[in-house]
Amino acid sequence: MEPRDLKRAVRRAAKGDEPSAGELFDEFYPRVYRYALAKLGNQVDAEDVAAETFAKVLKGLDRFTWKGGGFEAWIFRIAANLVVDQVRFRMRESVAEMVDDPDVSHPEWEPEGAFLLMEAGDELREALATLPPDQREVLVLRFAAGLDTKGCGEVMGRNANAVRQLQFRALTGLRELMTKEVKAG
Repeated sequence: MEPRDLKRAVRRAAKGDEPSAGELFDEFYPRVYRYALAKLGNQVDAEDVAAETFAKVLKGLDRFTWKGGGFEAWIFRIAANLVVDQVRFRMRESVAEMVDDPDVSHPEWEPEGAFLLMEAGDELREALATLPPDQREVLVLRFAAGLDTKGCGEVMGRNANAVRQLQFRALTGLRELMTKEVKAG
């Protein structure tokens, strides 16, 4: 969507125009979903985060201003906060399970289960997990969410040059890891 079309759609949607809200949804929902899926690794949780993101966007659209990072950065800040909330919820849920039933065996808490989960996971997900959190975040925002370096910087609170440096370091680290694995295998 072109910037002027985006501004027009945001303005109209803020005034209650449903087709314009639909355009925004069609444009951004898939990217928010991919971002949440990359961060959470669970389709249902990713769908929940994407849906909740748009509920918050539509509810707060009349208060949105074009200062700062713009509409795209605003959406992904909302999504990032909801991802954090979802992770916290999962952690509380796991702790509650352990407290309620400490004798229940949870495969992910045992060495064998951890190994099986790792084996079942995607090789790229494993490689991403080895990166520092800021490098992992920049790759997810760039490639799963489709943000440019400026948009990533606005979501992460960094400038575009810092994002480019993080991306370069992350891709270099992934390349080195993959090269080692190919040579070892």
